[in-house]
Amino acid sequence: MWPLKFNFSQQAISENFTYNLIDTLVISCIFCTSNVKNLLNVKNLQVTKASDTWVGTSEAIRLLNKNFISSKKNRQYSKINTNNNNKNIKFNEWLAGLIDGDGSFLLTKKGYASLEITMDIRDEHALQIIKNVYGGSIKLRSGANALRYRLHHKSGLLTLINDVNGYIRDSNRLIQLNKICDKYNLKFIYPEKLSFHNGWLSGFFDADGTITINKTNWQLSISVTQKTSELLQPLVDIYGGNLYIDRGRSQSFKWYITKKEEIINLLNYFKLFPSRSAKSKRIHLTYKYFELKNLKAHKAVPDTSLAKSWSYFFNKWLKYED
Repeated sequence: MWPLKFNFSQQAISENFTYNLIDTLVISCIFCTSNVKNLLNVKNLQVTKASDTWVGTSEAIRLLNKNFISSKKNRQYSKINTNNNNKNIKFNEWLAGLIDGDGSFLLTKKGYASLEITMDIRDEHALQIIKNVYGGSIKLRSGANALRYRLHHKSGLLTLINDVNGYIRDSNRLIQLNKICDKYNLKFIYPEKLSFHNGWLSGFFDADGTITINKTNWQLSISVTQKTSELLQPLVDIYGGNLYIDRGRSQSFKWYITKKEEIINLLNYFKLFPSRSAKSKRIHLTYKYFELKNLKAHKAVPDTSLAKSWSYFFNKWLKYED
């Protein structure tokens, strides 16, 4: 309750009251405005719907209320923009990781610049996402079970370069990007040190990663393969796992994790930075894998419910089905 009594004229609030009330409004704009509107609704015959109109109130009160609403809208708009920016950064980091693994920036001798990304035919969805944002084309590679995305339109290419500039990490890709930045007079940006909360690994995994179950011991593993170790060592430091040299035909380096706690940690990462390739379906099935493995369904007697559950699960796994 207000400690003072105010006298209102039938037509308007007095100027003295208005100025005193403004001082109070600065401290609690919403509370005071609500009280003024309620008082006016009773005392001022000009106000017919105090909740819908400001007729009969002082100009100062209307301006203060307008400023308060405007400030509130600005704060809400800023919050929306921040959320959108965070989503854009996550996407840009993912795209940079994908390009580091499966893409290349090209610049011909005649000065024509373009970007190409080649992925498995099952990963068309990921390429369609990129096409929807930047334009370009997707075509089936002849003689291969793969798709190639190509972007050479200048406006789309410049937008993409601005989006991934500062997130590319592969040394070859950095050199390629630097040449195109030089062509278009853009400032080339080096990436910051990789951290857990970065979408880059999600895109890099979509490009060069695998998630498999060994049929011999039914061990699940997640891995990424590269010709060099420069991009893999930081993964060991951040996400755990091990790094070893594959001495087979590929003669490559491989980062892999098999421990349950490390895999669960990576699954939590993918919740924040989702995979957009067909591998995402196996990521989602990993929770079911641990559930059935704990029940020893993979060792269950044939024709039992557990054995059938494992068979059903593993068929979905092989077909990349959710």
